[in-house]
Amino acid sequence: MSTRGKGNETDAQLRKKVHEILGEVEAAQDQKAEPKEILQRISFYLKQEASLTIPLIDDLIQLPRSQTALLLEEMMSALQGKKALKAVKRTLYRLRQKGVQWERKTSHERPILRLPQPGAPQGYVGAMDSQGSRVIIIARPRPHGGARVYFSIVSDLEGVQRLEVIDLTKKGLKELIDESLASDEFPVVEAPGGYSAHVLREAAACSQRHGKPLPLRYEDVEKGLSDVPWDGQVPLIYQYINEEALEGQERSLKESGVLHKIVPFSSWFLKPEDVRQYAEAIKEAQESHIILALQQKDARLSAIYRDALQGLFTEEQRLLWKRRLEEMAYILWKMGKEQEARMAVSAAIDLKSPLSPIEPNPFIWNLLLKSLSGGVLGTTRGEEGRGERSSLIITP
Repeated sequence: MSTRGKGNETDAQLRKKVHEILGEVEAAQDQKAEPKEILQRISFYLKQEASLTIPLIDDLIQLPRSQTALLLEEMMSALQGKKALKAVKRTLYRLRQKGVQWERKTSHERPILRLPQPGAPQGYVGAMDSQGSRVIIIARPRPHGGARVYFSIVSDLEGVQRLEVIDLTKKGLKELIDESLASDEFPVVEAPGGYSAHVLREAAACSQRHGKPLPLRYEDVEKGLSDVPWDGQVPLIYQYINEEALEGQERSLKESGVLHKIVPFSSWFLKPEDVRQYAEAIKEAQESHIILALQQKDARLSAIYRDALQGLFTEEQRLLWKRRLEEMAYILWKMGKEQEARMAVSAAIDLKSPLSPIEPNPFIWNLLLKSLSGGVLGTTRGEEGRGERSSLIITP
């Protein structure tokens, strides 16, 4: 059967159900039933199948009686959806045009009928690559099963890079998370739906700051998640790790350099174009034909490294890497790597202050060394695979 044929069949079934409910309403009115009692009778059907609500409201014009108007007023005090309320007002207006008169009823009683509302969303956040890109997923349960899924790839440099809004079954969502997205290098973990929505909104603001248009479906995000705020900690890791308790703990900070041995930090490199001038200066110093004492050569190399630290890690860049470490600390924490999470937070806290040229941040120092080392060799992973690095985030 064609899609159009199925649609016609569905419409016919809906109209049939509405006609049957309308018959019950008319019979109840003939029996002098109170509008509130009639609403209680039909609420069962509307709660079971919310799609019947607006067609029924529209068809009540077929019963041009004062009882119908009073029933609609009872429904107005019970319904919450904007479209349904608009339909009630429209039918009441049409009843007045038909000459129906009734005494308006003011009621402060608790609503009888509440249409099913979307459930609380569940969020998922992915690990970042060295360009600040990551997967963000928000899954909001639908009233009649399954979930509306907001799948996105966002970057702290470019904003929203990709956005899809899809409806999935519970099984389909699980498969998306477990099979399509999760990987050893870029794990995806659960997070509060509100926080995930907050990160997506941050990315949207980033896009706008850079004058980039938002994806077409972003309007669906604003509508579908408008009632999903986030009032908790930002970044999220500080709900689990006390920042003040870690300040001044030198051990965790000193150990943060070893984070580069685990994923995804092992794949993190500075951009080749950013380190090129310093890498070339190091290579030139190492290959110089000018005879220098070992101490002089070391002094020259140290000066290059100091210049690289100052040039590559301005305040803006420090704060960028600080936030990346904090976001990654949450990923580590959810994966059960609490010690590594504390190392990441310690390194992030240290980045609130300018880097020391004598004893720089261990995580940043190792990031710089491996990026420069690759640049000197000319076969850095950053040069050979930088253009495809973000593609390591697997997408459906």
